[in-house]
Amino acid sequence: MDALGSRISKKAKEITFTFEGKKVSALEGQSLGAALVGAGHLSQREGRLGGTHGHYCGMGACFECLVSVDGRSGMRACMTPVQQGQTVKRHPYKTPFDIDAQRQSSTRAASLEVVAIDVLVIGGGPAGLQAALSAREAGASVLLIDERTSLGGQYFKQLSSAYSTKDGNAPDKQMQAGRALIKKLEQADVQQWRNTLVWGAFRERFDQMRIGVERNGQALIVEPQAIVIATGATERPYPVPGWTLPGVMTTGGLQTLLRSYRTAPPGPILVAGNGPLNLQVAAELVSAGVEVAGVVESAKLTSLTAFTQTGQATRHSPSLIGAGLGYLLTLKRARVPIFDGYAIAAIKGEIAVESVVLAPVTSEGELGQPTRQLDVKAVGLGYGFQPQAEISRLLGVEHHYAPATASALKVLSAERAADGSCNVEGVFVAGEAGGFGGAQLALAQGALSGITAAKYCGYHTNAPSSSWQARQRQHRRFQQALWGAFASPLKPLAGVTDDTIICRCEGITAKEILSGRDACSDVALIKRQTRAGMGRCQGRYCASTVSMLIATDQKSGSQFDLPAPQNPIKPVAIGALAIEKGEWAGHRRVTPPVTPARHQPIDSRPLIEVDVLVIGAGVAGSSTAMELAKQGVEVAVLDRGLPNGQASGANAGSLHVQLLSFDFGTKAERGGGPAASTLPLQKASASLWEALACELDSDIEFKRSGGIMVAESDAQMRFLERKATLERSLGIDTQIVGRGDIERKLPAITDAVVGGAWCSEEGKINPLLATPALVRAAKQAGARFFTGDGVHKVEHANGRWVVTTISGCRYRANKVVNAAGAWAGEIGKLAGVHVPVHAAPLQMIVTEAAEPIVDVLLAHADRHLTLKQAANGNVIIGGGWPAGLSIPFGYQRPLLESIEGNLWVAQHVLPALNQLRVLRTWAAININIDGAPILGEVEHRPGFYNAVTSNGFTLGPLVGRITADLITRGKSDWDLTPFSLNRFEGQPVT
Repeated sequence: MDALGSRISKKAKEITFTFEGKKVSALEGQSLGAALVGAGHLSQREGRLGGTHGHYCGMGACFECLVSVDGRSGMRACMTPVQQGQTVKRHPYKTPFDIDAQRQSSTRAASLEVVAIDVLVIGGGPAGLQAALSAREAGASVLLIDERTSLGGQYFKQLSSAYSTKDGNAPDKQMQAGRALIKKLEQADVQQWRNTLVWGAFRERFDQMRIGVERNGQALIVEPQAIVIATGATERPYPVPGWTLPGVMTTGGLQTLLRSYRTAPPGPILVAGNGPLNLQVAAELVSAGVEVAGVVESAKLTSLTAFTQTGQATRHSPSLIGAGLGYLLTLKRARVPIFDGYAIAAIKGEIAVESVVLAPVTSEGELGQPTRQLDVKAVGLGYGFQPQAEISRLLGVEHHYAPATASALKVLSAERAADGSCNVEGVFVAGEAGGFGGAQLALAQGALSGITAAKYCGYHTNAPSSSWQARQRQHRRFQQALWGAFASPLKPLAGVTDDTIICRCEGITAKEILSGRDACSDVALIKRQTRAGMGRCQGRYCASTVSMLIATDQKSGSQFDLPAPQNPIKPVAIGALAIEKGEWAGHRRVTPPVTPARHQPIDSRPLIEVDVLVIGAGVAGSSTAMELAKQGVEVAVLDRGLPNGQASGANAGSLHVQLLSFDFGTKAERGGGPAASTLPLQKASASLWEALACELDSDIEFKRSGGIMVAESDAQMRFLERKATLERSLGIDTQIVGRGDIERKLPAITDAVVGGAWCSEEGKINPLLATPALVRAAKQAGARFFTGDGVHKVEHANGRWVVTTISGCRYRANKVVNAAGAWAGEIGKLAGVHVPVHAAPLQMIVTEAAEPIVDVLLAHADRHLTLKQAANGNVIIGGGWPAGLSIPFGYQRPLLESIEGNLWVAQHVLPALNQLRVLRTWAAININIDGAPILGEVEHRPGFYNAVTSNGFTLGPLVGRITADLITRGKSDWDLTPFSLNRFEGQPVT
């Protein structure tokens, strides 16, 4: 509905478009989201489990308002301008393909364009605007990037060009201040890139930072000397039953509709949460003629503390307190009830919001018995803020958990000085991107950040910083007093029930998350097990909730308790990043990172006696424990992290039975002999996986899909023929096939393919489900798992092994199995055994969920590529591309060049992939040996066994069975000579 008020009128031309076949009227200058909500179309994207979602955050962070526009899918309605004649449809959960639209890969430039600048400012809100202006006035060249059409951010958001005021001025003082600052910026000749998405942040060297952006459909790289991160905050989630219904949005999202686009959802509207923003928005809705059902405030605004703190705040900023009192007066005159000391307990409705249930907030922060139910059509939720910390975390800025306004919640905040400087030289975090403090505080910190950033680049200014420092101190005191008045005991999860959806993107409930929780769970583990945080918003609206949910005290821990930050920051088109790279041989080796042991062992007895101790809780270690426990052996598994926490849980899930192109011929380790000798094991292990898929307690998404390795030339076909001949000699059913055979299996294949090799025995599996199922099977059989405690010492005395951990726990065992993956060399060294294993970080890429396009395991005869489509619809792209370690924390992280090259090969083989967006990338420490596993007992260390393989997920179950047989029977049915540690005798130690 229109929400013009008395001072604003429509200025732009009226246009029309269609939504789901229905004609919708709009104004030029509106966003699609505003036009749809104003017309009463509150449902946009379709959910994974059915139902629909709609306008929520209003700032492009949640991806809930996705639509298809003129056949282009995945468009955010809140960020997309409306145009005459557009055909708009709801976006399905799985992105559809048109495989005939593109049969050949697109021509790409040799590299992304690089733009150098002194100071890059990311974010056009109060902090970013002031930082850009101050840096430019100091003489630095400045580039300001913002994702939205107009500058101003959430606080200074400007009136759309579709509207005007009668006197030509901005409608209120807040908007006028923003307009004045923007005008100063333009007069100072600050370069501005609006409608520009920041998708990546790379710090691959200590002295270089690269920021990936997408502008006008093209990807670019900005290389600044200094960066001011002023990306602001998002509103933190308040999960209750029904909060994902269309018509529920954040208070900020509701305010954007009103202030920028003079529209609102049909009333009555309820505004609920904690803090002064809710009162402001409710008053503005009333002034615009919108029906407001009430304001729900979890704090007791009539308490003595509230009155006292309000008085303190008035001393520091009487004008802001005066504005607040004005909002209360507006609401009182309109007879809008204020339910202070209450919170929402549930939102009800079949397909959209119909009513809201309220409950009193107890002194302990819980919800009492519901006492009120209000009939409403829309809800604005505003329960505080959380910094947008993705870019700062990617660049290595240290963070800690700090109190979020007046609530019981702590949010991840940057460790920074008053001028925004932090532990990373040249990086400044200004305003609410590093922690909440309000617009006035953000302006002051933005100014100080801009001055210091320019100074870092060699520019000096006479502009006094003391006044900004004083202003900063004043408004910090004001914010402390203000939020003291709004102090609320409400616990962040007070309204959560078992059926409450926690992850909006994937529809994951609290019950599903809690069912996977144990004493040593973390967010990353829950993410792998449940998909919570795997959607387009990448955990912005669920990661903190998951963290609190699995911590029984509803408190957050350290920054390391969250999944490691990865690029892209937001989904980005494959076609924008794909750039061809050269081929190579071998792997990039690194020293395995030492991950912090963040969990206490489950059993802290000083000495634990077992028959067998397995070190490493990945697929090989868990399989070994399961096989031993099933035979009645008393076995324990020890891991520094969590089960499936390293390579086993971060691989692509390919079950390889034929050799990859780089495991045969000139690219292969040691000529390819070790890799070839492993093929019979891989075939047998794939069959073992097939049997386990029927035996384990849950679906592990095993599928014997077969695998195709494609060729584009006669030379590549001859290469495949030689490879297939070798494979058939080893019992592998590899057949040479022509283009017609491939096209029948893969209709979307590029026209460049002339033929390939088909292996029916290959398949795929979901490693996020498979290893946890093995762990459960091992536990059910009697195995015990001890996690979060690393190995400190390995000793052999009196015929037994004693392993001492970092925490001081001791394990005494008759036999020890080294299944530590890339860390197996470190464990071997502690035991006096040289195990020639190297760490090689490799990357994976995953796209948004899509309709079926590839059913087989796909590889290339002369390129690094493996590609498959998961059961959920995501396309997983890998193939041995090197990754690196982040600075300074040592996270495994994909490299920009590897992302570009990997994507190029993928879209070259399947050109239709250009219609998809990259959702996330990740990296894992792969195990680099010589192409074959290291198995068996060490001759000079009786009772010490190695179970280490570089093709771990395919071989995992068989490695476990072989190791168990060696321990229980003293022999294996396999000839293990090619896999013995003895094969490395005489080779130099590296």
